[in-house]
Amino acid sequence: MKLTCWGAAGTVTGSMHLLETDSGRRILVDCGLYYEKKNKDITEHNRRFPFSPKSIDAVILTHAHIDHSGNLPNLVNQGFEGNIYCTAPTKELSLYLLEDSVNIQMAALDKTFVKKKSKKHKKKNIEEGLLYNYKHIKQMLGQVVTIDYQVSKRVLDDIEITFYNAGHILGAASVMVKVIEGNEEKTIGFTGDLGNYNSKLMIDPTPLPQPDFLVTEATYGGRLHADGKNAMDLLLDEVVETCVNKRGKLIIPAFSVGRTQAIIFTLHQLYVAGRLPNIKIFTDSPLAIKTTRMYETYIDLLNNEAKDFHKNYGDIFAFDLLYTLLSPEHSESISLDPEPCVIISAAGMVEGGRIQQHVRTNISNPHSSILIAGYCAEGTFGHLLLQGLSHVVINQKERPVLATIKQTDGFSAHPDHKGLLDFIHKTQGSNTRKVVIVHSDPASAKALKEAISPSHHPEMAERGKVFELN
Repeated sequence: MKLTCWGAAGTVTGSMHLLETDSGRRILVDCGLYYEKKNKDITEHNRRFPFSPKSIDAVILTHAHIDHSGNLPNLVNQGFEGNIYCTAPTKELSLYLLEDSVNIQMAALDKTFVKKKSKKHKKKNIEEGLLYNYKHIKQMLGQVVTIDYQVSKRVLDDIEITFYNAGHILGAASVMVKVIEGNEEKTIGFTGDLGNYNSKLMIDPTPLPQPDFLVTEATYGGRLHADGKNAMDLLLDEVVETCVNKRGKLIIPAFSVGRTQAIIFTLHQLYVAGRLPNIKIFTDSPLAIKTTRMYETYIDLLNNEAKDFHKNYGDIFAFDLLYTLLSPEHSESISLDPEPCVIISAAGMVEGGRIQQHVRTNISNPHSSILIAGYCAEGTFGHLLLQGLSHVVINQKERPVLATIKQTDGFSAHPDHKGLLDFIHKTQGSNTRKVVIVHSDPASAKALKEAISPSHHPEMAERGKVFELN
């Protein structure tokens, strides 16, 4: 049996791992979009698979984030006909995220072909440039089979899988894959993306039951979440400092699924406790609006803090100071309005989405603050902002950075180095023969590798590297 890491190997995007059994079965764990800026030909990288999609027997999808799910419609379009296994919330969230992915692709292509004189010619260029379209998303979702947590499912004659709650976002799963080869059983655990311990909404990640082989994420390997305060006090301090003391805007780039909901819930808790100043809070992400409703639908999958709040107040998110910006025009008017407020908008790494307008409008305002609420991959605009530059280029125009730029790990959806080791120690057993480290930059992977016992033979993934699982 062998494992080949074709994505999230030395990077944090494009998660895609191919498991091949001795009997010839081929299982793909995740099929995400790769979007590292250091690769200048990202579209072609995503368009071409390093294997035949028709040769894949089944896909296991750990969660809906686009770097794990985003290339599945392309896989289907190129001939994959098998089942895709995930949790029910992951299936629902994937619809919204994949449609949003098409919208982002179309917007980028529209700018690329803006000089085309013929509308018909331009439309054709856009259609040909897309990795996939809405029809392919529908087809892909038609191949999805949902499985509840901790319910074992025989997916092929010799392969059984079990999902465990990873605590990362709604529906996120770690997965145990049991492969039966003759009279021998082998188990391979894939963490997927793990959640942070003591999350505002999600439960702590559930350990896997001592697999023979473990494939683990290492996003924050070698790093500890720096915030000494809890997320609630930290957020309140930022609101007071920016919106009350400086009378400016607090701009929070946040992912539409997970991060936005955690921040809004925290603000609601502050409001109920009578601690939140009378400052308007705006959520400005069409995708976040859609996905937030799902957290109420799947309340039973949230942690006790969220469930108790829901029981006492009837709603996790809605409160009097919270407003939703539905149209681009409304978004622009709020961005230009001088009144102090909090704006939570996607995307979290400031790559695409409405957040770019809010950053552009406020980057040179010394009264405003931009609070990066999580990890920003190298090469993204969020990462650039955190470098402490005096000027940045936005829309081909150089702008002075006068706003306060801060970062917080208080709402991180990933465990830090200590949390990763805690999960690994609870998961690996004396029989665990190898740990493969994925979903991280090389420095983070190296730090985690050095912290894992040599007896478990930890190794860092590289794109295309084959691991023999014997």
